[in-house]
Amino acid sequence: MGPAARLVACVCVAAVSQAHFAAAWSNGPAGCSRRDLKSLRGRCGPAEVTGPASACEGACDDEFAASRLPWLRAALAACGALCVAFGAAVRPAHAESISVYFGQGCFWHVQNELANAEMKLLGRSGPEVTALAGYAGGTSAGAKGEVCYHNNRNAPDYGDMGHTEVVNVVIPEEKLGDLSKVLLDYAAKSTFGRHDPQDRGSEYRSAIGLPGGMGGSAFKLLEKASDPKLQFVQGEGGDADTLLTKKIWVYDTAKFPFYQGEIYHQFHDDMTDRYPDSYHELRKTAVQAGSLKRVACPDIKAA
Repeated sequence: MGPAARLVACVCVAAVSQAHFAAAWSNGPAGCSRRDLKSLRGRCGPAEVTGPASACEGACDDEFAASRLPWLRAALAACGALCVAFGAAVRPAHAESISVYFGQGCFWHVQNELANAEMKLLGRSGPEVTALAGYAGGTSAGAKGEVCYHNNRNAPDYGDMGHTEVVNVVIPEEKLGDLSKVLLDYAAKSTFGRHDPQDRGSEYRSAIGLPGGMGGSAFKLLEKASDPKLQFVQGEGGDADTLLTKKIWVYDTAKFPFYQGEIYHQFHDDMTDRYPDSYHELRKTAVQAGSLKRVACPDIKAA
């Protein structure tokens, strides 16, 4: 049951209970029933127990209330417990989620694959899509934390600092295997190990960043979803290209964090593939939502 359904269920339980309570009281004594009257004759004289206006009506009402009160309290407590349980199950979008990144050649293609996977497998759309292109796996960053694309402005170059192109996503940990499968399967089947073998050098090496690296719980999920032909190796930073191999460098995201790339690179067409306008619009949507921000790097063509 999804979060919305849980909330609806909780509201329904409360509404039904409220209606039931109201019905119970409205159908209760506007006086005393025959059974009630009979039971009261031992305490009230025959002349007193004559109908709705009798002096014993108050006594009958008291007995009705006393018999129902424990039941009403128990029902209200049960309803409250259900609402608390349902409410606890309604978590924020990224609760119990992890940030991971993937590198496999040019990040334009990888971002498209992961954004589509988010929409298909997680049901996300618009500002809910978290896939962002950037850099990771290097040994240093600029004085202000800059990690920039190749440029002629003397800004810190990601290649010079040992980084590779990656795409970061925020996903539920249990979905890691499903989401990464499209990239892992391609790496296992492809002779080159990536979609664009024309891009060569350590800036395009295959890489995966996980909390805890190869020692974390996420890596175990990744292994289960992977083809046995793939070779996972602990990254040390500034590692070599993986072209023509089944090797994938694995980085601990605490030691090798993700650096968001320039806005211009986000939701971009690939070198050989053209994507729909709806995909390109995700760039503007992410900027407006605040999830995509300008970085301290040359970004002349930024939206």
